[in-house]
Amino acid sequence: MKVVFVCTGNTCRSPMAEYLMKDYCKKKNLKIYAESRGLACSNGKPISENSLIALSNVGIDAKEHVSSSFTLKDLFDADLVVTMTQSHKDALIYHFNAGENVKTFDEITGLGNVVDPYGLSIYEYEKCREQIEKGIPIIVDYLTKK
Repeated sequence: MKVVFVCTGNTCRSPMAEYLMKDYCKKKNLKIYAESRGLACSNGKPISENSLIALSNVGIDAKEHVSSSFTLKDLFDADLVVTMTQSHKDALIYHFNAGENVKTFDEITGLGNVVDPYGLSIYEYEKCREQIEKGIPIIVDYLTKK
Protein backbone atom coordinates (compact mmCIF):
# COMPACT_ATOMS: atom_id res chain seq x y z
CA MET A 1 0.00 0.00 0.00
CA LYS A 2 1.08 3.53 -0.68
CA VAL A 3 0.05 6.83 0.89
CA VAL A 4 1.06 10.29 -0.33
CA PHE A 5 0.79 13.26 2.01
CA VAL A 6 0.23 16.66 0.39
CA CYS A 7 0.74 20.22 1.61
CA THR A 8 1.77 23.46 -0.06
CA GLY A 9 5.55 23.57 -0.15
CA ASN A 10 6.54 20.03 0.87
CA THR A 11 8.99 21.35 3.46
CA CYS A 12 6.93 21.35 6.69
CA ARG A 13 3.67 19.43 7.16
CA SER A 14 3.67 16.73 4.51
CA PRO A 15 7.30 15.69 5.12
CA MET A 16 6.57 15.44 8.84
CA ALA A 17 3.59 13.22 8.01
CA GLU A 18 5.69 11.12 5.63
CA TYR A 19 8.47 10.51 8.14
CA LEU A 20 6.07 9.93 11.05
CA MET A 21 4.20 7.37 8.92
CA LYS A 22 7.44 5.64 7.92
CA ASP A 23 8.56 5.48 11.54
CA TYR A 24 5.19 4.16 12.74
CA CYS A 25 5.03 1.50 10.03
CA LYS A 26 8.60 0.39 10.67
CA LYS A 27 7.87 -0.02 14.39
CA LYS A 28 4.65 -1.94 13.65
CA ASN A 29 6.22 -3.95 10.80
CA LEU A 30 3.59 -2.71 8.33
CA LYS A 31 4.04 -2.75 4.57
CA ILE A 32 2.83 0.80 3.89
CA TYR A 33 4.98 3.00 1.70
CA ALA A 34 4.79 6.74 2.42
CA GLU A 35 5.81 9.76 0.36
CA SER A 36 5.03 13.47 0.45
CA ARG A 37 4.49 16.13 -2.17
CA GLY A 38 3.74 19.84 -2.47
CA LEU A 39 1.23 21.69 -4.63
CA ALA A 40 3.26 24.89 -4.97
CA CYS A 41 6.80 23.92 -4.22
CA SER A 42 10.26 24.32 -5.64
CA ASN A 43 11.65 20.86 -6.23
CA GLY A 44 14.81 19.93 -4.34
CA LYS A 45 14.41 22.11 -1.24
CA PRO A 46 15.36 20.63 2.14
CA ILE A 47 12.90 20.07 4.94
CA SER A 48 12.45 23.22 7.06
CA GLU A 49 14.80 23.55 10.01
CA ASN A 50 11.98 23.54 12.57
CA SER A 51 10.35 20.47 10.99
CA LEU A 52 13.70 18.73 11.16
CA ILE A 53 14.02 19.67 14.85
CA ALA A 54 10.42 18.67 15.66
CA LEU A 55 11.03 15.24 14.12
CA SER A 56 14.45 14.79 15.69
CA ASN A 57 12.84 15.50 19.07
CA VAL A 58 10.97 12.20 18.66
CA GLY A 59 13.96 10.32 17.27
CA ILE A 60 13.28 10.69 13.55
CA ASP A 61 15.96 11.79 11.09
CA ALA A 62 14.53 13.54 8.02
CA LYS A 63 17.72 15.21 6.77
CA GLU A 64 17.48 13.35 3.46
CA HIS A 65 14.14 14.89 2.52
CA VAL A 66 13.96 17.08 -0.59
CA SER A 67 10.77 18.74 -1.76
CA SER A 68 8.89 17.37 -4.73
CA SER A 69 5.82 18.56 -6.63
CA PHE A 70 2.62 16.52 -6.84
CA THR A 71 2.08 14.90 -10.24
CA LEU A 72 -0.64 12.91 -11.94
CA LYS A 73 1.53 9.81 -11.44
CA ASP A 74 1.30 10.34 -7.67
CA LEU A 75 -2.48 10.33 -7.91
CA PHE A 76 -2.56 7.04 -9.80
CA ASP A 77 0.21 5.30 -7.83
CA ALA A 78 -1.24 6.02 -4.39
CA ASP A 79 -3.86 3.97 -2.62
CA LEU A 80 -4.55 7.07 -0.56
CA VAL A 81 -3.65 10.75 -0.90
CA VAL A 82 -3.95 12.67 2.37
CA THR A 83 -4.11 16.45 2.11
CA MET A 84 -3.36 18.68 5.07
CA THR A 85 -6.37 20.96 4.38
CA GLN A 86 -9.57 21.12 2.38
CA SER A 87 -8.02 23.71 0.03
CA HIS A 88 -5.27 21.20 -0.89
CA LYS A 89 -7.94 18.60 -1.67
CA ASP A 90 -9.91 21.15 -3.69
CA ALA A 91 -6.78 21.95 -5.73
CA LEU A 92 -6.22 18.26 -6.48
CA ILE A 93 -9.83 17.88 -7.58
CA TYR A 94 -9.59 20.98 -9.78
CA HIS A 95 -6.15 20.41 -11.33
CA PHE A 96 -6.01 16.60 -11.43
CA ASN A 97 -9.68 15.58 -11.44
CA ALA A 98 -8.89 13.66 -8.26
CA GLY A 99 -11.41 11.17 -6.98
CA GLU A 100 -12.19 8.89 -4.06
CA ASN A 101 -8.59 8.16 -3.09
CA VAL A 102 -8.04 11.79 -2.00
CA LYS A 103 -9.07 12.64 1.57
CA THR A 104 -8.22 15.44 3.93
CA PHE A 105 -6.38 14.68 7.16
CA ASP A 106 -9.50 15.82 9.01
CA GLU A 107 -11.87 13.61 6.96
CA ILE A 108 -9.95 10.53 8.04
CA THR A 109 -8.87 11.46 11.56
CA GLY A 110 -11.43 13.98 12.79
CA LEU A 111 -8.50 15.97 14.21
CA GLY A 112 -8.99 19.11 12.11
CA ASN A 113 -6.92 20.71 9.38
CA VAL A 114 -3.15 20.63 9.83
CA VAL A 115 -2.29 24.32 10.13
CA ASP A 116 0.85 25.48 8.33
CA PRO A 117 3.59 26.29 10.86
CA TYR A 118 5.85 27.83 8.19
CA GLY A 119 7.90 30.69 9.63
CA LEU A 120 6.47 30.25 13.12
CA SER A 121 8.12 29.16 16.37
CA ILE A 122 9.35 25.67 17.15
CA TYR A 123 6.37 25.39 19.50
CA GLU A 124 4.00 25.61 16.50
CA TYR A 125 5.99 22.94 14.64
CA GLU A 126 5.83 20.70 17.71
CA LYS A 127 2.04 21.21 17.89
CA CYS A 128 1.80 20.35 14.19
CA ARG A 129 3.90 17.21 14.65
CA GLU A 130 1.82 16.12 17.64
CA GLN A 131 -1.41 16.52 15.68
CA ILE A 132 -0.02 14.44 12.81
CA GLU A 133 1.34 11.83 15.26
CA LYS A 134 -2.16 11.38 16.72
CA GLY A 135 -3.57 10.92 13.22
CA ILE A 136 -1.08 8.38 11.87
CA PRO A 137 -2.59 5.29 13.60
CA ILE A 138 -6.05 6.40 12.44
CA ILE A 139 -4.81 6.77 8.84
CA VAL A 140 -3.15 3.33 9.02
CA ASP A 141 -6.42 1.84 10.29
CA TYR A 142 -8.33 3.57 7.47
CA LEU A 143 -5.84 2.31 4.86
CA THR A 144 -5.81 -1.27 6.07
CA LYS A 145 -9.63 -1.47 6.17
CA LYS A 146 -10.00 0.09 2.72
